[in-house]
Amino acid sequence: FGAHQLTMRLLPAMLPHGEGRIVMTSSVMGLISTPGRGAYAASKYALEAWSDALRMELRHSGIKVSLIEPGPIRTRFTDNVNQTQSDKPVENPGIAARFTLGPEAVVDKVRHAFISEKPKMRYPVTLVTWAVMVLKRLLPGRVMDKIL
Repeated sequence: FGAHQLTMRLLPAMLPHGEGRIVMTSSVMGLISTPGRGAYAASKYALEAWSDALRMELRHSGIKVSLIEPGPIRTRFTDNVNQTQSDKPVENPGIAARFTLGPEAVVDKVRHAFISEKPKMRYPVTLVTWAVMVLKRLLPGRVMDKIL
């Protein structure tokens, strides 16, 4: 769990200054899990929970903790996943492509988290992330399972 190890090594140097930022990147998969992606989702769920706990633990230290929550973003990672799954049928890749943003969308959120006087706790990046956040609160688990 690299984010934890890195943060725990840096915190002793940050705390005496009474200010600083910790910005972690999770995923929409930290909010939901889908078939075949359980291990990846579990790692992102863990990052979501740890980020929340760390933010509360550091609330009086002056160190702000923010979490970036991308959804579908065009990256080499997604290119590699798509290449390894090229033999699998895709129902409608056009629909997924409509909700995919470029990496600059994530950069904008990270930048805000680092330079804002009052950074947000969470930065959902894509429409998919926003929709998942809302639907997960409103719909019963069985309905979400059918949607996913």
